[in-house]
Parts: sequence; C-alpha cells; structure tokens
Amino acid sequence: MAKLTDANTPASGRAADHLLRALLPQQAGNDALVDCLKLLLEQMPALIAVANATGALLIASAQHAELEGVAGNSTHWQKLADVYPANFQDNLEALLRGDTQMPEWLEFKAKHKDGSFHVYQIKSHQHTTAAAEVLNFVFGTDITAHKQIENSLRDHKSRLDHMVYHDNLTGLANRTLFYGRINKTLAMARDNKETLGVLLIDLDRFKNINENLGYDAGDDLLCITADNLRAQLREKDVVARLGGDEFVVVLDDVRRKSDLELVAQKLLNRLSLPVTLQGHSIIATASIGISVFPTDGDNIDQLLKHADLAMHKAKSRGKNCFEFYEEALHNQAINYLLLENDLRRAIEQGEIILHYQPQINLTNGRIVGLEALVRWNSKERGMVSPMHFIPLAEETGLIEPLGEWVLHHACARFQAWLMQGLKLGKMAVNISPVQFRKEHFEHQVMRVLMATHLSPEYLELEITESSAMENAEKAVDTLNCLSKLGLSIAIDDFGTGYSSLAYLKRFPIQKLKIDRSFVKDIEGKNCDAPIAKSIIDLAHNMSLRVIAEGVESLEQSDWLLGKGCDQVQGFYY
Repeated sequence: MAKLTDANTPASGRAADHLLRALLPQQAGNDALVDCLKLLLEQMPALIAVANATGALLIASAQHAELEGVAGNSTHWQKLADVYPANFQDNLEALLRGDTQMPEWLEFKAKHKDGSFHVYQIKSHQHTTAAAEVLNFVFGTDITAHKQIENSLRDHKSRLDHMVYHDNLTGLANRTLFYGRINKTLAMARDNKETLGVLLIDLDRFKNINENLGYDAGDDLLCITADNLRAQLREKDVVARLGGDEFVVVLDDVRRKSDLELVAQKLLNRLSLPVTLQGHSIIATASIGISVFPTDGDNIDQLLKHADLAMHKAKSRGKNCFEFYEEALHNQAINYLLLENDLRRAIEQGEIILHYQPQINLTNGRIVGLEALVRWNSKERGMVSPMHFIPLAEETGLIEPLGEWVLHHACARFQAWLMQGLKLGKMAVNISPVQFRKEHFEHQVMRVLMATHLSPEYLELEITESSAMENAEKAVDTLNCLSKLGLSIAIDDFGTGYSSLAYLKRFPIQKLKIDRSFVKDIEGKNCDAPIAKSIIDLAHNMSLRVIAEGVESLEQSDWLLGKGCDQVQGFYY
C-alpha cells in the first residue's frame, strides 16, 4: 500500500505512518510491528479506515480499492468519504455523528469492480489519543459467505416447512397446517361473532380412476382439482387437502345460507368440467357436505364430522351435489354405527341365517334351482332387511366374511339335501362386487367346494352386471377360472348396468337374470315389457337361458311364459 510505505507518500500517508507508531506501545521492535500492520492493511479482506476530526483520511486498507465507485489508486484517497461509494455516504455520516437511530453494526451491500456483490458489516468507533486528538475508526468485515450460508439455511428451512405443512402432491395446505389456521380463524370468529362455512369435498368414484386408468391418472386428477379450487376461491379462503381425494374449504364472514349455496354450486360446476387423463376425456364430479359455525359445532372436529355426514348424504342422493348438515343426520350416523357393531356380533353369534327361494321351470313347473338369500334375525332388532345391512356390510368390509359364510353354508346345506336324496337342481349364490374383485376369488370357491364336498355342477354363482363390467378384462379371466371348475355362472340384475355385447359374448356364462325392476310393471303401458322381451330374445340368440326375478303374480308368470322366458322366481312361488 504505497500510501503508507514509499517515499512519494503524501502528507496524509506520512501522518498515517506516524499514527501507527503513536498507537503502538513504546518498545523495542516498533518498526517491525509497523511493517506488520501495514502488511495486514494491504492483505486483509476488510474495510479499515481511520480519519481525524476534520475527516482527513489517515489510514485505509487496500480492500477499499475493490469497491466500485472508489478510486483504485490510493493516492486519490484524501478524505474518509473517498473510500466509500456514493450510496453509503449518508450512512457513513450518520455513523460518524453517533446517530442513536443507527444499529451498532450496519450491513452494507457493495458492488465490487469485478461485478460481484459483497455484504459488509460496518461499525465505527471514536478514539481520543494521549495528545487529545480525536480519531474516527471505521471497520467493515466481509460477511458475504456467512450471508450465503444463512440464506441457504433459511431457504432449506423454508422448503422443510413447506414439506411439513403442505401436501407434496397438490401444494395445498395439509391437515397439520389446516388445523393451525382454522383454529385461529375460529378464535377470531368467536370474538367477532361471525359465521363460518366448512365445505368438505370428496371426489365421486375416484377409486375407479385409480383402478382403471392407474394411480398416475388419479394423482393428475387430484392436482387438477386443487387448481380448480384455487381458481374459484378468494386468496383469504382456507383450502386444504385432508388426504386421499378429500378436500376442505373454509369460508369466513358468511352472511347468508345462500352465499354458501352459491359457492358450493360454483365449485361443483368447475369440478365437473371434462379433464384429460392418460389421453382420455373424463368427467369427474364431486360431492360436498356443508356445516356452519357456530350452529353445527364449536370446534373444527365437530364441524368436519358434521360436514362429512352431509357429504355422505350428498353421495347417497346420486353424487355431484351438495347437502347441509342437519341434526337428523347425526342421529342416523349413530344408528348406523350401532347397526355396524350389531352386524359384527351377528356373524359371530349365529344370528345370520339363509332362506332359499325356488327357481321354477316355466314349461313344466318343476323346481330347477334354489337361490340362497341371507337374512339377519337379530335378538334385539328382530328380522333386519337385507336392504339395510347388505350396503352396510359392503361399506365396512364385512361383506367378505359374510359372503364367504353364505357361500359355505349354502353349499353345505345343498350337499346335505343331496345326501338325503332331494333333487333341487342347482344352488344359486349371489357374489358381491367386493368378493368378485378379490384377487384369486376362484381359490376361495374351490376351498368351499372341497370343504363341503359339493360337486361344482350343483353350484351357480350370480355375478351382477355392473361388477362384471367394472373391469371387464379381469372379469373375463376370473369367470374363465370359475368356469373351469365346472360350476355355472349367471349375470344378475341384467339390464340395469352398461354391458358391452363384445364382452358379454366372451363371458363363459349360462344364464341371464332379468332384474325385478323390469318385471314389476311388465303388464303396464311403460317400457318394461319391451325391455324384458328384448333381454329374453338376446339371451336365446346367445344360446343362454333366461330367468326373471321378482315374479309376484300369476299374470306376470303367464306373460313371461308367453314371451319364451325359461325360468322365474319370486314371492308368487
């Protein structure tokens, strides 16, 4: 640093040399210390400057020359202001004045001549020498690397926080963040006596998307749903994904019920727009349940539970609609829960029984088969209708043990009758969609036949049209495996689903069953008669037998006989 060393050093430089000696203790080797300090000032990547009370520069480290806006030649440095760029002059003056508003350490972002930006931490100090001379020291430490590490850690923490509090698929708030936000929102609503609306949104038939198009398609649909919700809501509205295909929206400061109805319908309209998944155009709808604070609950758990009950009511109404929570729904839910508990015990305690409905050959009036009908004779409830407990069993997963119980006991009973010499044709057993979807269902059937010693020729399995077509390719494989066992297969509830004739002809079936809904008014003037006649003709054209269920009168039986129906069953028999 020539300013402090060579013979051409200006007066201020010689003053600096004198200053260094004056500040050092009077002892041997003073010259060597002065040289060391000079070398430090030249090499140290720090901003160090000393000026007297008039602002004349006495010492300045070589680092100042790196700053853009500062002369590179130290001979031009006469005042303290010369070694700092223009954008720092105001702060420099405030530091030297001892402004109490200034922090002890001031951060200063400076551009270097090489184009890089550095962050310095600046501090000033005033010192009075033994000769009563006032000196102003200004120190600046380069903390750029520290700042970079600090920013990197901050960014990392921010990413971690986002991962902890947001759904990693959709980017929406997750359950944890939702609960944190909503508890604050509820507290404010209580204080301000405001009304909140909680909308629980569940996609309809989402499981079908995953099973038929794959989980990637399901993930795409969840992301599209999240984007659609964001697009339709205000920034202040709380929206989160609770898990699976379930989303929740909280609307604050609700004035009228009609406001919630308007938002719910707007969301349904947006969510029902066609979307493209795996190259297929799909219409995926949703069902919404709505609860209101404080009417339907004082905390978020109550509000979510009641919104969930309302959402399930919307599902039962046919989906793609919204429902508000009502007290009656809570009572129904309690009864449903108690019914589930009773059903679990019923299977264990032997309250499940089988009734057998005969299947009649219309030509000769003989019994050609029996259909096993499951009944629940509850000790507390009496005879419970299958319309009540079968859907419950399917929803709770109890249908699997119940279905296996029915299949085993029906086969065992039929084998016992055979051993007694009774010839009743075949035993027909309904198979639920849940059972039919089970991997290697045919193995379960084989185990039952072996355990009951019933020959497969006496067993007929009834598969609903909808479950057969749910995954038609898999259904073909399963039905072929069952057919190879030697048993018969019938398509139940035919006409109520969406059969593809291309698949129907591939199914190894022997019988179509006309659903009771087409038999009920078969003699009326509606379309039931032509539909029933079409099913009979279709079955015969495919070399299949046809049976009609739900026959309750002689007139219905005669009509079916006249149209060529092979078999019937119903309360009339």
